[in-house]
Amino acid sequence: MRFLRAFAIALITAVAGMFLAVFASDYLTKLYHVSDMEGQRGMTVIFLFAPLGIVVGFVVGIVVALCARWPGFIGFVKTQGLSILVTIALATLVSGLFWVAADKPPKIDGNNLTLDFELKVPPTIRVPAESTPNNIYASLYASNRDNRSAILDFKSITRPDGYVIIPGTAELMSHSADRELLASMGNEIGASQFIHLNLPAAPRKEDETWSQWILATQRADLSPVLEAERIAVRYRVRELKK
Repeated sequence: MRFLRAFAIALITAVAGMFLAVFASDYLTKLYHVSDMEGQRGMTVIFLFAPLGIVVGFVVGIVVALCARWPGFIGFVKTQGLSILVTIALATLVSGLFWVAADKPPKIDGNNLTLDFELKVPPTIRVPAESTPNNIYASLYASNRDNRSAILDFKSITRPDGYVIIPGTAELMSHSADRELLASMGNEIGASQFIHLNLPAAPRKEDETWSQWILATQRADLSPVLEAERIAVRYRVRELKK
């Protein structure tokens, strides 16, 4: 009878542990920039953290049930409640440690930040007449974990003096002093270029003004870019007001 009671408590606690693990890991995997590509983040939550929560919850339930000495149905309820509380406390502690260790998005005055930028494409590079995300692409690289697509505003493209100006935005999700913008123009040879951004890891108020134009020096294949083919970018940080 004591074994069946302990098993029931452990089983219920395991279910609670699973839900706690799914909830916490969904947040933490976003915080740690786990990729959503091909369902990677979702599979990590379901197939790694959910089973881990079940195992931890079951072990906690068994230990608490065997250590508790409260008799009867009220004792069962009290033991079950204590078991779930211990599981919640353990999940909170572990999640808190991971939260403290995470590289969280930079802020100014408590507001999250986005990067506004303009790509300046020289006349030597052909920009597709039908500009879409399929043939013009940009991404902001901060680290192997933080490499995200930028949003380009194709409706606001301008063409001054033979150049093509393409505005866009990208979220700042981590602290990095080595951010680079990758700009790609379809299958045009030499039109995938890295541009290093002179932006501090934690941007400041002065970074909310537009920078000077910065020229690319390196292609995506790490070969140098001819001077006449260099894509340029200027940028500024913008606060996302709450």
